[in-house]
Amino acid sequence: MPKFKKYLLILRYVLSLSMFIGIYRFDHNKASAMVPLLVLIVILLVNDYIRTTKLTIGSLYMYISLLFTICGATVLQYFINASGAGTVVYILLPLIEILELKGMRQKSLFFVHSFSFFVILILQVGIPNNWDRLTILSRAVLFYVAVISIAYFVKTLQIEKEEVTKLNKKLQLANIRLNQYTQEVEALTTTKERARVSQELHDSLGHYLMALTMHLEFAKKICETKPEKVKEIIIKSEDIAKSCVSSLREIVDLLKEEREIEDFYGSIGKLINNFHLISNININFITDKNLDTLSPIIKSSIYKTIQEAITNAIRHGKASEINIEIINRNKDINLIIKNNGISCNEIVKSNGLNGIENRVKLLNGFVKYSSINNLGFSIDICIPI
Repeated sequence: MPKFKKYLLILRYVLSLSMFIGIYRFDHNKASAMVPLLVLIVILLVNDYIRTTKLTIGSLYMYISLLFTICGATVLQYFINASGAGTVVYILLPLIEILELKGMRQKSLFFVHSFSFFVILILQVGIPNNWDRLTILSRAVLFYVAVISIAYFVKTLQIEKEEVTKLNKKLQLANIRLNQYTQEVEALTTTKERARVSQELHDSLGHYLMALTMHLEFAKKICETKPEKVKEIIIKSEDIAKSCVSSLREIVDLLKEEREIEDFYGSIGKLINNFHLISNININFITDKNLDTLSPIIKSSIYKTIQEAITNAIRHGKASEINIEIINRNKDINLIIKNNGISCNEIVKSNGLNGIENRVKLLNGFVKYSSINNLGFSIDICIPI
């Protein structure tokens, strides 16, 4: 129960006690008049208590209860006004509750209340046919309007206080949700950054390390039959190792932003050149138009896809020939990579293939993998430009 209603109920108890004392004081010799009035006060107290503590604002039962209080207070005002027992205050208290209602119920109760108040006033004062009576009635009207204004002001303050309380609760809830959202965003950002670091290391270092491993294995095979070529392979291996270290530094320095590939053809040529000394691997690269005008993010995606495709074809497919073709159709870029390595009926997507798909999807493109017995493995990518 709100505090103001609790205070309102206590005020009714005090006024009822005052009316009890007034009735007994002036009508204790008239039992026939005193008893009904005392019974009415008790009934009004019970009615007010039930309405204040049990009934819902705006319900039909509250409307009937409030109407009963107005009518009962009017009766008390008429019969015990001469005792000065606080009936004027008691009859005005329902105005606060009337202002809580809405629509026709509020209007009808307000009409009943004001009509009852002024009818009783005229019955007690008389027809305003002289200046004194007119003055009394005028003061009563001003008093009634003042009480309504005060009740309206109190009700407005109550509504504003409730709204502030609700807004504070909503603000607290919003702050809690914002903190939760911030934590989720931080966790998601951390997860994405870890995935990005993992993918970057897999794409860049994996390629160089695989090329380095193949050169060392090749040098081991020919160290006795072609010792003169071993030095050349060792020099190339040293270059690959330096490139690997350089790539690692670039990853550490530039992970905060996507690296831009300025010389696209030179970068692709460097990837292919890593394997030119190994005689059993042939990599062909064909393109029909200049691709340096493409956006940096598309060039980066194509470069990393070719890098991953070469690494997978040699490491997993044991391919000896890799054909890379880029077709610029003005509206989209078509990247086709085929190798003659080991085929498979069921394609199991590794981190590399998933990385290819994720990069292409971010560019609103699509990826198609295919592998048929004895026909190697192929990747077909289309990216809109």
